[in-house]
Amino acid sequence: MTAALAWKPPRSAMSNNFSGLLDKLVAKHGITEFDHAGFQTFINESGNGVALLTEEPDTAPESWDMAVIFPELLAAIGTQLRATVIRPESAKILQTRFGLGRLPALLFVRDGGYVGAIEGLRDWSEFVGEFAEMLQKPVSRAPSVGIAVTAVSSSTCH
Repeated sequence: MTAALAWKPPRSAMSNNFSGLLDKLVAKHGITEFDHAGFQTFINESGNGVALLTEEPDTAPESWDMAVIFPELLAAIGTQLRATVIRPESAKILQTRFGLGRLPALLFVRDGGYVGAIEGLRDWSEFVGEFAEMLQKPVSRAPSVGIAVTAVSSSTCH
């Protein structure tokens, strides 16, 4: 019975190859990579920055699409914009920290502060428009204080 509980479905070919796709973003497009612990370094750099926070494609298939179009979005915007990719393990931690409802997401920062986020995929024109808006928004407080909240229920009645 214990073996049955430990069984996990096999990963799809898309998830098995996802790490390679993210490696290509770094190698071919010069996009940096940070984990959750080093992400504050990225935030603290001067200027506009955007982070692609990813999820495993078996859980969120649009992560694959987002990783493919990310360099195209950067090229379409055409500004000096720092870019980084965050792999799924670290993205989950940052998702809580920044109050993101879902992954994949684009997280925008500037000069040490939070600007905003675009969660999930969009039509191309919406993406480009929202991306440009993020570059104009002021720095603000992230919608989450970064503390995971869990509900506690009591089984006793008073």
